[in-house]
Amino acid sequence: MKKTSLIALLSLLANVSFGQQKIQVHNSGNVLFAKELTSVDSIKLDNTYAKFKLSDVTATLDLQKTLVDSLTFTTSAVSLDKIYIIYNGSDNATIINPYADAGVTITANAGTVAVTATSGIDNLEYNILGSTTNGSLTMATDKDVNLVLNNVTLTNPSGAAFNISGGKTMNILLTPGTSNTLTDGTASTKNGTITTDGPIVISNSGALTVNGIKKHGINTSSTISIAEGVTTIASATSDGLHSEGYSMTGGTLNITSLADGIDAGNGAVQITSGTINVISTTADVKGIKTGTNTLTIDGGSITVTVSGAQSKGISSKGNILVNGGTISITVSGATVLTAEDSGFDPSYATGFKSDAQIIVTAGTITVGCTSAADGGKGFSADGEINISGGNFTVTTAGNGGSYTNTEGVADTFSTSGFTSDANINISGGTFNFTNTGIEGKAISSDTDVAISGNTEITITNSGNAGKGIKADGNVTFDGGTTTMNLSGTAVLTASGSGFDSSYPSGVKADGTITVNSGTITVTGTSTAKGTKGLSADTDIIVNNGTISITTAGNGAVYTNEAGTTDSYSSAAFSADGNLTINGGNVTTTSSGTGGKGLKADGTITIGTSESSPTLNITTTGARFLVSGTDYSHPKTLVAAGAVTINNGNNTFSSTDDGVHSDTSVTVNGGTNTISAISATQGVGEGVEAPIITFAGGTSNITASNDGINATYGTVTGGTESNDGSHLYITGGIVIVAGNDAIDSNGNITISGGTTVVNGPTNGPEEGLDFNGTFLMNGGLLISAGSNSMMTPNFGNASTQVGFFIKSNTQLAATSLLHIRKSDGTEMVTFKPKNGAYYFHFSRPELAQSTEYQIYFGGTYTGGNYVGGTTTWGLYTGGTYATGTLKKTFTSSGTSKVNTVTF
Repeated sequence: MKKTSLIALLSLLANVSFGQQKIQVHNSGNVLFAKELTSVDSIKLDNTYAKFKLSDVTATLDLQKTLVDSLTFTTSAVSLDKIYIIYNGSDNATIINPYADAGVTITANAGTVAVTATSGIDNLEYNILGSTTNGSLTMATDKDVNLVLNNVTLTNPSGAAFNISGGKTMNILLTPGTSNTLTDGTASTKNGTITTDGPIVISNSGALTVNGIKKHGINTSSTISIAEGVTTIASATSDGLHSEGYSMTGGTLNITSLADGIDAGNGAVQITSGTINVISTTADVKGIKTGTNTLTIDGGSITVTVSGAQSKGISSKGNILVNGGTISITVSGATVLTAEDSGFDPSYATGFKSDAQIIVTAGTITVGCTSAADGGKGFSADGEINISGGNFTVTTAGNGGSYTNTEGVADTFSTSGFTSDANINISGGTFNFTNTGIEGKAISSDTDVAISGNTEITITNSGNAGKGIKADGNVTFDGGTTTMNLSGTAVLTASGSGFDSSYPSGVKADGTITVNSGTITVTGTSTAKGTKGLSADTDIIVNNGTISITTAGNGAVYTNEAGTTDSYSSAAFSADGNLTINGGNVTTTSSGTGGKGLKADGTITIGTSESSPTLNITTTGARFLVSGTDYSHPKTLVAAGAVTINNGNNTFSSTDDGVHSDTSVTVNGGTNTISAISATQGVGEGVEAPIITFAGGTSNITASNDGINATYGTVTGGTESNDGSHLYITGGIVIVAGNDAIDSNGNITISGGTTVVNGPTNGPEEGLDFNGTFLMNGGLLISAGSNSMMTPNFGNASTQVGFFIKSNTQLAATSLLHIRKSDGTEMVTFKPKNGAYYFHFSRPELAQSTEYQIYFGGTYTGGNYVGGTTTWGLYTGGTYATGTLKKTFTSSGTSKVNTVTF
């Protein structure tokens, strides 16, 4: 009673003493209200309000005491240009409307506030304060408005908290340091807690929390823009933001919704800065979505978590452009199969999904598809995926599944880091892909994949039959560094009368694989059975670059779709068509059973007259039995078609077969070292094919069985029958050591080059073995071997003089064979690899009716050496110190073929 009387007394004194002054009420640095003191009858305080009794108004002006920062007096003119709406719980809201006579009508019925603004004044400022559990703001405006939220808490159980109409921009300004909360109710008939038909712009540094109990959090038929502040959609029964376009230049947006986080309709999405966090748990939702328009991210920090089936992190029917920012997406929803035509159409949980193109130039992007996302995709586009920069970490873990596709055919699906119905072009950026799911792929295209520039790709795939890069079309490397690590095993899927096999692969193309430059490394561990480093259904072409492939997985036997016993094994290169290596550096190591280095169902070509690759191909595994007497052999180079070596520095090292072709092997050039050494008796062929031609280069061949084996395989009549195969030596240098150093099940024709041969010491194997005829028509040949009675002489139709030398004493491996004319002219000096008895020797300088001398032993100094690594072979251009004369003879004057015995 005293307090009230004191206020009244003070008011009266003020009227007497300060008749020309005005009283001002301050809030948050603004003049909330001002009035001439002569018009203020009294100010009374109760527990809640400061009640101003004005002489010209019947009702008191009730201001919450907590909102009154201070009272001041002034004699200056006061211009009030801000509208205040103060919610007072269940009491009538307090309205301060300086524009009441200028076309702005505001009514308050408890917490229900209605505004009709026809003032024609742009950006009128409405300051909204207070709280109520049953209130709203409904506004119809003819101009853009500024809604300044200053610690307002507003709940409307039966409708939208804010409902603004007129199609004008609603600028929501969050007063710095304030927290504001808007909530609708289940009885609402509106589509959002904040709903309007015009643009929404949120700015200033305060905080806004929206609870969308009925449907969307914020809804407009126009655009939403966030520039500042912290906006939190704490819950939304449907979309967090629902609009026709969305942009963000700053601030923070947090959304927890049951439907889409941001649904921008068919409007564009433009994010240049700020922080976005979206969590959604319902099936078939999108974290950030636009329809047919473009979704562009130039900066900011975005985190999206969607766990519903077939949900998408970021989705657009138009292009998705990422030029910067930090983006993290986690998807964990299952695949959904929708009935269509004769089967089902699958839809997958996906990080980035575009019905058009995905283009990334920069940014740090992390996408995780959990094991629950059985068909999860990191990036998926119906159009091209074009990446020129950025840092990517993509993880997939789903195990895929099987279904009947829309054509009624049994089909499967699996996870992918990148997948496109069109091309995938990667020209820059750093990528880390990890897959643990069955048959999961890091990069997968329905057409072509191209890797170029300074791209750095690391792929770790432990999923069974997992693929590093998979294309239904072609894969091309024009640069970059691509590293792939595989540890999953082969997968056998029941099909037909047996199984269809699928293997872990570094690069798998249904079309052609072309390597023009770059560095490619593929490693398949021992658990990765059947690994393929580079595998193409057509051709593999290497023009340059550095390729290193290691496979350690064993081969295995299975029953194929036709019901036939079959086998698979690891292969560094596997082409169903042709394999061409024109240049570059290629290193492969295959240690699994039956492992292959270079394998083609078509031809294999190495080098050109102008380009010289470097190859180091190694297989160290053992053979394994397939059925009966059929084994799967490890081979460094194997082709069903022709093998042609034109150039290169080529090393082939195998614990079984070296170079094998079902058709032919032709060596036109290069430096070729071939080692085929097996611990298994009768295994280890250096070069094997029906037709073998050496026309140039230097070939050094060492084998535990046949060094060179020309054969069509065993034919009627046994292995000693002429099967029509043929060895041609027309040029180059050929150095051969083996059990049968040279073995032809057909014929041998030597017409040029230098051939140095060493067979075993003891029979029945020989230095030279052939079933047909041996024509010596040119070049130099020196061959040493055992004294097997099966060793044949040159063919009588030979056109060059040759000596078949048969010694009854062994020439030791530490000794020399020296043949010269009686005048001392050196014809040949040869050191054998093994002790030898029989020799074949021919060169163009040999003549008929000429006296020759044969020596064993002696020494040789100076000159040049052509031969094997243990200094066995041919010595020329030096000085021979006489050893033991074994034979002096005169060559035949009527025949080119001479047999010399001693």
